[in-house]
Amino acid sequence: MSGKRIKIGSRETFFPPFANERFGDPPYWACTFAALLNGANVAFLGNKPPTADEIMKLAVASGDPDLAGGAQSSEMLRAMRVLYGKKMHLEALSSKRAQERLASGWALVAGVTYSRIPMPWRRHARRFMKGHRITLIGWNGKETFILDPMASKGTNWTGEAIPWSVIAKAWWPGEQLWFAEGQFRKPPKVTVLKNVRAGEWRMPSGNRLVLRSAKNPRVIVRKFITANTKSGNFDAFVEIRPKNGPSYGRFIRLSGGDLDGMFIPDNSQVHLTPKWGGSSAAPKPKPKQQAAPKPHPEDSDDAFLAGRRAEYKRIEDEVGAVVRLPPAP
Repeated sequence: MSGKRIKIGSRETFFPPFANERFGDPPYWACTFAALLNGANVAFLGNKPPTADEIMKLAVASGDPDLAGGAQSSEMLRAMRVLYGKKMHLEALSSKRAQERLASGWALVAGVTYSRIPMPWRRHARRFMKGHRITLIGWNGKETFILDPMASKGTNWTGEAIPWSVIAKAWWPGEQLWFAEGQFRKPPKVTVLKNVRAGEWRMPSGNRLVLRSAKNPRVIVRKFITANTKSGNFDAFVEIRPKNGPSYGRFIRLSGGDLDGMFIPDNSQVHLTPKWGGSSAAPKPKPKQQAAPKPHPEDSDDAFLAGRRAEYKRIEDEVGAVVRLPPAP
């Protein structure tokens, strides 16, 4: 793996080895495929060579019949599918959602109208005003980092901070191609620590919710501050650990609905029922009490007769010969 990690905000964010489009004779034409390689290398964690040859392979795989005339977004998708076997799609996230992803280790390959990128962020000739492709990485609350393929920089370059207000004026929001950090690397191992029956989780508003992908827990699907209480079900406590490196920690595996199979950290912000370490077995049913047996009819008659005889003897002892009693029962 090549590339480096830089702390942006509270996160160590991965920056790929930088590839620029300044090869061959000008005018340069490969901004789309250089930006694409920079984005893809975030998903590959720097395993693809940041070279002109690799950029050309992407360009050829795209099927673009007029490379010098600029490439379309659909040709980026075809290049990823043909060269790397990765099926991608375009998105149209809002600025807020885009910032959430950038803060979570995603890279955005974005189209921009270059005339709306002012100095000092312009790398093209001043006369160039058309469409251009760039890669954006990281978010510190106000700025992201722009990797412009026209920058005459080496593989160690990690771009420069640019306010979102500049990007918002220039980007094409309907043509966003996103790459998650480590997306194309082997998923980490998920070890089930304890299965849970009918577990419930709840996170009050104002807490940070971090959702990891069910298919590849390397990937943070969303990371945001909850505006209201979030809740749902979970079915296991797990540990997530990459093949090489420290454990990501302990998580709960969500179940049901759109979040099925995803993971969130098992920490003090999340309220769980049952709690970690508690019993997850269903309560045992209480034994049924045996009803008192009903008396047999013959037993009932005998008891009644014995009572009558006892009462007759008591009366006989009291009245003696004064009263002539009927025959004893």
